[in-house]
Amino acid sequence: MEGLIVEPSRTYQRLLSSAIESGGLETKQVSTGNEALTLLKQQSFDLVFIATHLQDMDGAMFSSQLRADSRTRQIPLVMITANEDKKLQDEAYSAGVTEIFAKHELDKITSYAAQFSRKKYKKTMSGRILYLEDNLSSANSTSKFLSDCGYTVDHFASGEEGLQAFQNNPYDLVLTDILLKGRLNGHSIVKTIRNLDNDKKFVPLLVFSVLNDVASKIELLRSGVNDYVSKPVIHEELLTRANNLITSKKLADKTTAQQFRVQELALKDQLTGLYNRTFLFETAPSRLREATRHGIAFSLIVIDIDKFKSINEFHGYTHGDTVLKAVAAAITQSIRKEDVATRYGEDEFVLITLHCDISNALTIAEKIRCVIEKQQPAGLNISASFGVAELRQNFQVEFPELLNAATEAAHQAKLKGGNLVISHYL
Repeated sequence: MEGLIVEPSRTYQRLLSSAIESGGLETKQVSTGNEALTLLKQQSFDLVFIATHLQDMDGAMFSSQLRADSRTRQIPLVMITANEDKKLQDEAYSAGVTEIFAKHELDKITSYAAQFSRKKYKKTMSGRILYLEDNLSSANSTSKFLSDCGYTVDHFASGEEGLQAFQNNPYDLVLTDILLKGRLNGHSIVKTIRNLDNDKKFVPLLVFSVLNDVASKIELLRSGVNDYVSKPVIHEELLTRANNLITSKKLADKTTAQQFRVQELALKDQLTGLYNRTFLFETAPSRLREATRHGIAFSLIVIDIDKFKSINEFHGYTHGDTVLKAVAAAITQSIRKEDVATRYGEDEFVLITLHCDISNALTIAEKIRCVIEKQQPAGLNISASFGVAELRQNFQVEFPELLNAATEAAHQAKLKGGNLVISHYL
């Protein structure tokens, strides 16, 4: 990788060359703008560093000529200046300069060169891209370029194949041409993805097309496209836009995961992994109201571990925690997917069973009782007392009343020696 230095001072050429080469780039030096422009027609460079004022032209004029040639239009141009005048800098940026450093900022120049070098030569980027393009030559070139940068690229020539892959795989970006052969074009792909009823609808979409009018761009953005690249595609531009979208998606995914984790910590018991008391009192009343309104069977199961206080006193809290986790595991493996298991107190658990009458709730409770009895966590014989209560149809009752009924039934089971299931009808 090589950078071209255009600087009239031989002394500063050496200083600048040393700083840039410290960042990992090789350099070649010339003194005038015309020398540089001639050399750029003969040899390719990855970066150009130019002084604000040269013997034959200023930096802005050089930049304009550099950008006028299609062969050098995309080369990053860095201006080195001793003049911090904002008007001068604005003119330089307008002429096509991509970055400006003060002459004394050699350490920043070194860091910039190092960053650029890593960006070019190392596969620092990661992510999975779905790429839809029916021009095989363009597809092969673009796929290789993105793959060389570190991305995993799945290419398909038709929209139908692409959508099938999209449904079956996780992607960080969809890259599609607007004009595709087959039944589905780029517009159809965008609409289909944005109308999904799951999280896949939020995957960023980057489209490219030979259509370059403002109305077309606006319509694409309105339809849900995140960004747009005109054809013929310039790889460096495509890479920058793709990287920005993928980076934003990953940050959003990370934020969502953190929010979910915070919510989980707030609503789940950390020892057993079951929902906690807060979740129980936030969720159960609304589900009970729903059951009452629609005439749905609704039962509660209260589970109270027998002689748990003695376990802690004689065997220690570590064994007590082992017992609690074992009971939670017994509950989890015995209930249905729609049932909700919560840790209600130190050694009490409550199960919300919707669409479950008392007969079925008794069956579930008995199943859990048998599993607990057989477990022997930490070598201990343990058991639990169960209370089951059902909301009868056409019977108005608040959640605390139903919970008290199930708790009283569990208390009666404990008074009768424990390891027993007792039901209570309101």
